[in-house]
Amino acid sequence: GQATNENRSAGPRPKQSMLLLLFATVDALTPAASRRAAVGAAVAAATQRCLPPRRAIAAPATDGSTRGGASVVGKVGPDGQIVLDEERRPTIDVLASPPAITSRCFLDVSIGGRPAGKIVIELWGEVAPRAVENFRALCTGEKGYGYAGSSFYTVLSGLTVQGGQIAGGPYSGSGPSYAGPTFAHDNYAIRHNTAGLVSMVNSGKGGGSGQSDSRFLIQLVGDAGFLDGRYEAFGRVAEGMEVVRKLEAVPVSGTKNRPLEPCSIDAAGELPRATHTPTRRPRPPCPTSILTYHEPSPSGSRAARAARVRC
Repeated sequence: GQATNENRSAGPRPKQSMLLLLFATVDALTPAASRRAAVGAAVAAATQRCLPPRRAIAAPATDGSTRGGASVVGKVGPDGQIVLDEERRPTIDVLASPPAITSRCFLDVSIGGRPAGKIVIELWGEVAPRAVENFRALCTGEKGYGYAGSSFYTVLSGLTVQGGQIAGGPYSGSGPSYAGPTFAHDNYAIRHNTAGLVSMVNSGKGGGSGQSDSRFLIQLVGDAGFLDGRYEAFGRVAEGMEVVRKLEAVPVSGTKNRPLEPCSIDAAGELPRATHTPTRRPRPPCPTSILTYHEPSPSGSRAARAARVRC
């Protein structure tokens, strides 16, 4: 009715305006130009005028900083792979040269209120002293807070399980470290090339903050090179990897992969360091030999007598 007539009388619609611009541009071209090329050029020009302006994209950072929530810790090589900066390039292969074990801690885990088992983690304090002391102190609870009573809050099957949320952190879902809200990474020396490695979760957004709080992750796959240069590894699961696999199998929901069943750390603590005092093995018995010797007889003659003698 009236609204339709008003719309019609208000002038040409946007699509009609674009078509008018198209034909006007074609008519203005010289006759020698190809009609197909002219139409294409006119369409491109009209489309460009109708589209909103593009947002400027910042050049990628190469210093480990974050831009727009994304972290860049190196440069893209000719093969499309990230080439890590020298200070972020891992140098330690724990499969070939395991670091010295300085501490051993445990986590007692339950799933859905049912005990799932114990996870024992070996810590490498000579390589990552701050991260190890943080994890050890939060296991013992000596700071007045710790992992006991916290949970595994994210399960990324085939990638990682993440735990260690403690109330009172500086960011949503994080928790205080042993030395305050956060602490700086020691280094990125350990290569993420075996399942069971334990690393600190980055505090803040972007995955390249260089800071950690209380949260940690356990690696589920053998090759996780995408973690290199971003996450600081500091230990490895020595016992209870089957418990980690139980956590991996828990159904999840939502974009944050929250477990549908509570995955709780019921207790945590530090274990005595394993002693490797060599024990002397008992010497195996020598084989029994037959020794033949002569003994004077009462009559003065010598008689041969055989005797079994052990060496």
